[in-house]
Amino acid sequence: FRHLGLKVLAIMLATVLWFTVAGEHVVERSLRVPLAVSNLPPSLVIVGDLPESVDVRVRGSAAQLSRLETGDIVAMLDLATARTGSRLFHLRADEVGVPYGIEVAQVNPPTLLLSIEKSLRRIVPIVPTTDGEPAPGFEIGRMTAEPSTVLIVGPESRVREVGSATTEPVEIDGASERVRDVVTVGVADSAIRPVEQQ
Repeated sequence: FRHLGLKVLAIMLATVLWFTVAGEHVVERSLRVPLAVSNLPPSLVIVGDLPESVDVRVRGSAAQLSRLETGDIVAMLDLATARTGSRLFHLRADEVGVPYGIEVAQVNPPTLLLSIEKSLRRIVPIVPTTDGEPAPGFEIGRMTAEPSTVLIVGPESRVREVGSATTEPVEIDGASERVRDVVTVGVADSAIRPVEQQ
């Protein structure tokens, strides 16, 4: 019977809290949430476009769902078992991160078909590109890049098809002397990128 008043107050607060929570209506809501991948082996890459988002049906109290903000829920696709080829990956409800008290009822689509390839690195030459025409009486002579090569990485089948990397256009319109410029190197195929930005 020590501190009887505090104990009675604690029981009353717990009862009020229980009635408050129990009285809230449980509702369902459909949301489009971002999709991220995890545990993809470093020797493998995804070929093609990975969906940026998936539809998730969540269940919880109306108050909780109304407080949800962008980024509170993220679907995480675990690719630890990925192998080369066209593979089906199941997106389970427990792979969707949700705040405490909210339950994932459904994920759509529940299965994703992804094409997986080995990652390949390869050194290719850099071929500069130009924009415009030199001044009358002048013509484009020898073009060189420094550095002359770049290391690229991407899906094996795509990297093998790349003959060279290119640069942003170097402006030569009306030029009557040697032109030097600092430009960014890249590859036309968006699935391939330079290992280091140059």
